[in-house]
Amino acid sequence: MRTGTFSRRSLLRGMGMGTVFLSGMSKTLYGQTAMGGRVPRAVFLFYANGSHPGWTPEGMGETFTLKPHMAPMEVIKKDIVIFRNMVLERGSGNSHKGTSFSCLGAGASTSFDQTLAQEVMKSAMKTPLASLEISIGYTTGGGGVIPGLSQVSGSFLPGARNPITAYQRIAERVTPVMPPGPNPGPGPDNGATKLLMARKSLLDYLKDDVSVFQGRLGGEEKAKMDFYLTSLRTLERDIGNTMGGGEVKPSASCAKIPSPDMSLMRDMHVNDMPVCNHLFMDTIAMGLACGVTRVASMMLGGGQSDEPVKIKDISMGNWHSVSHGDPAGGAGAQMIKMQAYMAEEFVYLVTKLKGYMDTGGSLLDNTAVVLGTQNGTSTQVAFAKMDHDKHNSPFVVAGSAGGAWKTGKVVDCDNRAHNDVYINIAQAFGLKGTVGNPAWCKGPMMTS
Repeated sequence: MRTGTFSRRSLLRGMGMGTVFLSGMSKTLYGQTAMGGRVPRAVFLFYANGSHPGWTPEGMGETFTLKPHMAPMEVIKKDIVIFRNMVLERGSGNSHKGTSFSCLGAGASTSFDQTLAQEVMKSAMKTPLASLEISIGYTTGGGGVIPGLSQVSGSFLPGARNPITAYQRIAERVTPVMPPGPNPGPGPDNGATKLLMARKSLLDYLKDDVSVFQGRLGGEEKAKMDFYLTSLRTLERDIGNTMGGGEVKPSASCAKIPSPDMSLMRDMHVNDMPVCNHLFMDTIAMGLACGVTRVASMMLGGGQSDEPVKIKDISMGNWHSVSHGDPAGGAGAQMIKMQAYMAEEFVYLVTKLKGYMDTGGSLLDNTAVVLGTQNGTSTQVAFAKMDHDKHNSPFVVAGSAGGAWKTGKVVDCDNRAHNDVYINIAQAFGLKGTVGNPAWCKGPMMTS
């Protein structure tokens, strides 16, 4: 065992800076190989505290009218599928906590995005990074405290909480597209290999020392330390993926975007969304276009967010408390504005992906971009006077994951669970069978 003394503050400060430092130490080591065909991608965005219950568009099929809740999506109307009367299924207990587990977990201990990521890493079209997780704001109260949306074997993976960290995870693995004609292969890069090994060595050092220190902590402090250890496990996974190489050819429009300003090296909260959302989304688009990853998730506020919101004309002293207000009153008006803001951000990402060329069309054409809420609708509707109703939870998918379904329509789910939408996405990735809890599945939601 190593000797030496250190304070809790210096250890945590060192781990926080060390993790960021490690994430930017090396360039990717994978070689690209040309392959034909369309490669599906998937992005999942979920926001906190449910939505206003009156969101449902008027009309069905290809003829529908958006209400103010989703009005910003008018410009991408032909690129989306809106699901009405869908159940955001969850387990028993606190609705905020239940949907934190089930919005991507779908009733399983490993979330759907990570199931896709694991499949990608076993396939011939694997990527240098299995997945990218992003988290804005924090979950609190009865909803529990979670670091992100994604889970592996029941443990949540921490999302990148500042644009710099997210950018580094992608940019360091970007391989530029070579011009036409004979070009030499990438060849070995001994310097990069040494840097990767240095990352692993420092990681092992941190894990050993933190494990010793962890045994001396009380309950609250131990929980904080567990979060840091989870961050280290995520970093360890990233190192393994980088060493393993990647096989997805970057799109013709792959380019390394400029790095965000270093002043943004801080945790992002809900009120930071106007500052950070587009930076995060630009990084996601770069990762998909450059073949660095095929799977990404973004948590906006978490299942129960008690943070205040002062964005544009939205004014909520406590987002969670407002979500439990009267949908027909002032609280409802704020929830409509918040849902419309999330629709605006969704439109930004969809438009960004449409701007990248890719095999068979645009990058959006080969991607499924999911927008939903972690908590169904807001309260005082139907039977859910003191809860968030899981029925008719808003769910939107942009793109078609390589032409797997038609867009530009509203689909009535007839109270089937969101798992059945995931089955369509899973099939686009070549997976068969059910997704998540088999009892929540009835089959693919979209037949064409």
